[in-house]
Amino acid sequence: AFLVTAAIIVEVQLRQRVPPFDKDKLLQVPKGQYVEMAFYLRESQYLSSLAPCIDDEFLEVRDGHNQSANLLVEPNLNQVAETQFVLFNHFSSLWCPAQGAPAPYIVWRKNGTVVQNSTSVRYQLNITEEKNQKYSCEVETPDGLVKKEISPIIE
Repeated sequence: AFLVTAAIIVEVQLRQRVPPFDKDKLLQVPKGQYVEMAFYLRESQYLSSLAPCIDDEFLEVRDGHNQSANLLVEPNLNQVAETQFVLFNHFSSLWCPAQGAPAPYIVWRKNGTVVQNSTSVRYQLNITEEKNQKYSCEVETPDGLVKKEISPIIE
């Protein structure tokens, strides 16, 4: 008796590594093909020192019929500075550069009380007393809330 083992190839998947690029990049796939992409957006170290957030970095996926695809990137607070400087008796800002797509809603808290709930990465404040105020920003992820405490240093 012979034992024969055979494999039937049902689907062939091609992997294509796309080298890094600075501007637009068009990738074409045959009609009807399923596409799975792994990608990352990397901000320039030079630009990150000039601005507290990325405004113009995005990925757009179209299906060839002028329809955008849904793109989801899990929110995170990896870029939030836990110590930030503010001016006494002047309008200043705290920054919470939350990353994600679509833009996550950021809940700002002062001493545990919600003071702002929006997609704004900036919270404006005017510190007129040198009391020990506690600030935080938080976003919701599939795993629950992610929160960063921010300690303002008054100058």
